Amino acid sequence: MTARGVILRVAAIAAAFAVLWTFTPPDLPLCAFRWITGRACPLCGLTHAVFALAKGNIGAALHYHALSPLAVLLIAAAFWNPARLTRLWTPCIAIFTAYGLWRIAL
Repeated sequence: MTARGVILRVAAIAAAFAVLWTFTPPDLPLCAFRWITGRACPLCGLTHAVFALAKGNIGAALHYHALSPLAVLLIAAAFWNPARLTRLWTPCIAIFTAYGLWRIAL
């Protein structure tokens, strides 16, 4: 990776966090699973959690979705170096699935 590539990727990630820090997520029920069943799906709250993480509010992010820091790291890693990330998808999907089933069961 060239120095210019690194600078562009860091700038893009910083710009994405600046946008997330500036705006607030809409209070719309976007999850069809939650709308139909009344229970949280594996990804419910992740949008609000990512916005909270961008604002530095880790406690609120963990309240919205406990795996939000992992999700942000996965998104950043996928953007930074997708070739190395391929071996991480399976365990991370398993973790999100287990967490989602636990949330549905409660």
